Formats: sequence, structure tokens, C-alpha cells
Amino acid sequence: MLGQLRKKFQGMSRYSDAVLAIGVVGLVMLLIIPLPAIILDTLLSLSIVMAVMALLLTIYIENALEFSAFPSLLLFLTLYRLGLNIASTRMILTKGDGGDIIRTFGGFVTQGNTVVGLILFILLTLINFIVVTKGAGRIAEVAARFTLDALPGKQMAVDADLSSGMISHEEAKKARETINAEAEFYGSMDGASKFVRGDAIAGLVITAVNIFGGFVVGMVVKKLSWHECWTTFTRLTVGDGLVSQIPALLISVGAGIIVTRASGGSLGKTLPKQFLNNPKVLSIAAGVLVILSLIPGMPTFVMFSIAATLFLYSYVLTREKGKEKKPYSAAAKEESVEKALIIHPVEVQLGIQLVGMGEELMRKIPEIRRQVASDLGVVIPSIHISDNLTIRPKNYLIKIKGVTTASGKGSTSVILQNHLTQVAEAHAYRLLNRQDVARMVDNAKKVDSAVVDELIPHKLNLGHILKVLQNLLKERLPIRDFVSILEVLADHVTKDKTPDPDLLTEYVRQGLSRGISEHLFGDAKQIYAITFDPKVEQMVVAARQKSDYGTKIALRPKTIEKINLALSSIVEKATGKNRDPVVLTSVSSRLCLRRLLETYMPELPVLSFAEVSTEIEVKSLGTITDEVLL
Repeated sequence: MLGQLRKKFQGMSRYSDAVLAIGVVGLVMLLIIPLPAIILDTLLSLSIVMAVMALLLTIYIENALEFSAFPSLLLFLTLYRLGLNIASTRMILTKGDGGDIIRTFGGFVTQGNTVVGLILFILLTLINFIVVTKGAGRIAEVAARFTLDALPGKQMAVDADLSSGMISHEEAKKARETINAEAEFYGSMDGASKFVRGDAIAGLVITAVNIFGGFVVGMVVKKLSWHECWTTFTRLTVGDGLVSQIPALLISVGAGIIVTRASGGSLGKTLPKQFLNNPKVLSIAAGVLVILSLIPGMPTFVMFSIAATLFLYSYVLTREKGKEKKPYSAAAKEESVEKALIIHPVEVQLGIQLVGMGEELMRKIPEIRRQVASDLGVVIPSIHISDNLTIRPKNYLIKIKGVTTASGKGSTSVILQNHLTQVAEAHAYRLLNRQDVARMVDNAKKVDSAVVDELIPHKLNLGHILKVLQNLLKERLPIRDFVSILEVLADHVTKDKTPDPDLLTEYVRQGLSRGISEHLFGDAKQIYAITFDPKVEQMVVAARQKSDYGTKIALRPKTIEKINLALSSIVEKATGKNRDPVVLTSVSSRLCLRRLLETYMPELPVLSFAEVSTEIEVKSLGTITDEVLL
């Protein structure tokens, strides 16, 4: 029986659009056609139950988007109540009756005292208008503004996560839809809150007009006495006002709850968990209540009962939290020793005076990881933060895989955040591993399975690809377009030839030349370049030595020193004029010059002429002449 009933309701849901359209037409008919008392009672009952359901839904939903139809529902319920107000007014003024519900609210709820009912109605209206709707409207306005302001940043974060392989295309699509839905929801709530506020004002005005109209109709048209008009029309009008204001107040509270949702989880679970979770607060509150109960005339028994309940709950909560704490043991000590042996991929050690900065830095770590992922296409591992009593109180250390890579003196978390971002980007190649490459390959396979199947493992293994990516990252070039990198590798790798990662990196650079130019120069129209004399280039290329560990340049130390001194002089002059220099050379000698300079000037870009867009004007800063060979 219940199963059949459920199936019928499910079948009716197919006609929900038609029901909604009929409902809108019905709202219009309420304004025109007089209603019998039984139908008016039915519609008023629906108004109350829908308001209760809307309020309960706002309490039990996990997040606001689960009730994304709330702004539209708010509009319909507001129009519905106003339509009922007009229908009930017509019945009261023409028949002197408003149905059982209005009569009950006007008599039983007010205990037969019309003045008390009128005061209750005014209080409910003021509470709704001044307190609830005003606060909910302001919150909705601020939430809408901040949600719209954060929209571009959230979308960029999704794009960065997608490019770095943290999420799939389907997950990115869902994330974008959620972000857009959130913006639309809070924007709609900003407007819908005005309906709630207007409804409260309209209720007050309608009631005042009804009272005045009741006296006019009663005394002028029906020739009733002042007292008869008061007991008939005013009592029914007050009942009508209470019937409309109580659902309006429930809806206003629901609107306030849904726009103030700050975390996941239903309000019924999160509120008690956070509000009643501190034993000290409960004990102090109970103590205050005990002191108040000692004042003569206070309800001592009631206050003592509440205080005793709070003390008891505080005691139970303290015992439970005590059990959760792990007792000290030799096993715990052994575990702490083992934790000390763990080497974290990225670690920040803070001096004693910077320890308080750790919590703020922890909140900024996701932003740092997103920044690196957006710039380079690499997802760096979690960043571990700890204190170090052996360094100066205001100093900090940044370690990559247990090795101190950078240090500094921090005055604010912003300085430390910027430094950590720079270090993470400069050493991203050290953090990339085979597991990361495997994940990137899996994501690339969803986009272009053909190139992945052709390349891996028949032509290259993960180690070869890892080396190419590390070479790119070492020069701070992004690897976001991983599929294009695989395409270039597939074009230049053969089965019968041992892959040379350094040579493959040069092929990839040529294939991604436009992207490299855009990454390094952005929309700049000109760059400042340092070039090498062809004789110097030939000498460097001739000194190239290949081994299992990569390419090395075997030049005399004196020659290397002369080259670095000449280059440093030009770079120093350029930076003094706020110019960012780059080294420009031929395609064949770029790798060799990079290997020569990376030890002394790792941040100086070394590019081939093919990697610079033809739209960019190249201005010469100087040339390293063959005098360095003497």
C-alpha cells in the first residue's frame, strides 16, 4: 500500500512544471475570486506548513546550494501570503467572518483580548522587520558582493588544479558549475531578501487598512456600533495578521539561517557541537546562574536546576576529553623518535618568536600551492611547519627534502609566504618525482590516449619524462601543457635510439617556443639581451662532454671566470636600470651555454633566437667577445 502510494507521488512529480504554472495562475485568482471559508482555511494551513518546512530545510541542509531554489520559493511564498491577505480581507469585510483559522487566532491565541492580540501582532511585525529581515538582508548583500569578488580567483584556482593534474575535467566542470551556482544563489538571495522586508511592511500596512476599513464598513454600511465593529472586524483582522505574520517570521528566520551558513554539516549538528563543547564555558555560565539565583525574588529552584544541569554536563565533557588524550608511554616516546627521522619534502622551521606566525602561515599554504601550480603546473607536496630552538628567535629556515635551501628573517607572514613561494618555484624540479609524472600521464591519457599509448612505455619510460620535466622546471618553465610536451617527445623519439633527456628537452623547448616567450615576457614589446661572440659559442660547444650524469662543459677555470666576470658586469648595469636581461644564442649552443652559466647565474634565462617571438623587439645590452679566450 505504501509502495503504491510512493509510486503515485513519484508519478505526480513529472507534472511539477504544470502544477507550478497552475499555482501562479491561482495566485492571480486569489485576488479576483471570493473564496469559501473552507478553501481559505486550507490555503492558510498550506501557508503555515510550507513556512515550517522551509525553515526546517534551512536547518538540516549540509550547505546552502542544496536549497538553491530558496530565493524563488521565497518570492512565491511572499506573493502567496499577500494573496491570502487580500482574500481574507474580502471575506472579513463582506461576511464578517474569516474562517476557523483566523477566528481561532483572533480568539484563542489572544485569549479573547483584541488589544493583546494587536500588541502581539505589532511585536511580531517589528521583530521580523527591524531585527530578522534587516540583518538577513545585510548579510545577503555582503555575501553576494564577496562571492562575486571571489569568483575570478576561484575559477583560476580550478583551472590551475586542472592544469596540474590535481583534478579531472569532469571534476573541474562540476567545480565551475558549483562556483557559478554559488554566485547566482547569493546574488538571488540579495534580491529576495528585499521581498521579505517588503512583506513585513505590507503586513503592517494591510492590518492598519483592514482595521480602518472594518470600522467604515461596520459603522457606515452595516450600521453597527463601535463596540460591535471592534469585537468583530478588529478581532478577525488581528487574527488574520497573526496568521500571516507567523509564517512570514518563519520564512525570514529561514532566510537568515541559509545566508549565515559558514560551514558544511547541518545546523542541528554543528551548532550544539560548537556551542556546548567547552567545559570551562559551561562551568562559568552555571556559576553566574547560581549567583543570580541568590538575589531575593529570583526563581531559585529553576535557576539551581539549570546550573546543576550545566555543571553535570561540564563534568561529563571534561571526563570524555580526558579519556581522548593518549597517556604518555614508552611507545609514544618511540613514535616521536621515529617521526623525527621523517624527511619532509618541504619544511619551514621557525624561530621561537615566529612560532605564533605558524598558524597564519598554515592557512596560506593552500594559496602557495595554488600559486606554484598556476605558474609552473606542478603540485608541490604538503608543507610541514615546525619550530627550531637552535636558530635565532626571528629567523626561519626553508628546507627541501631535509636540506636547508633558504633562510631569512621574518617580520610578517606575508614576507615568509612570498619567500616560500619563490623557493618552491625555484626548486620545483627537486620536488617532482615519478609518482607525480605517473599521475600526469594518467590525466593526459583521458585527454589524448593516442600519444600516451604511442610513447609510454614503448619509446620512453617515466624516468626519461621526469628528467625532461625537471630540465624545464630547473629553468622555471611551466609544464602545464603536458599533452603538448608528450606530442613533441613522440615526434622526436625512436625505439632504436637511447633517449637523451637533455636533447629531448631542447626539442620540447622549440615545440613550446611561443608558450615560453609568453611565460617569460608576457605582453612586453621589447627585451634586453646579452649575446655571445660566435667564437665563444663554438669554444663552449666544443668543450661539451656527455656522460651518464648529463652534459658538462670542460673549460679552463680561468676562462670560465673571465666569462662570468664579463657577464656579471653587463647584468649589473642592466639591473641598475631596472632592466631584466636574458642571454640570447643559437639553438645549437643554448644547452651548452646554460650548463656553463647555471652554477653561477641560475636565474638568468638562456634562450635561443627561435624561442623569442618575432613581435618582440630585441635590444642589445652587450656581447661577450672573444677577449675572454685570451
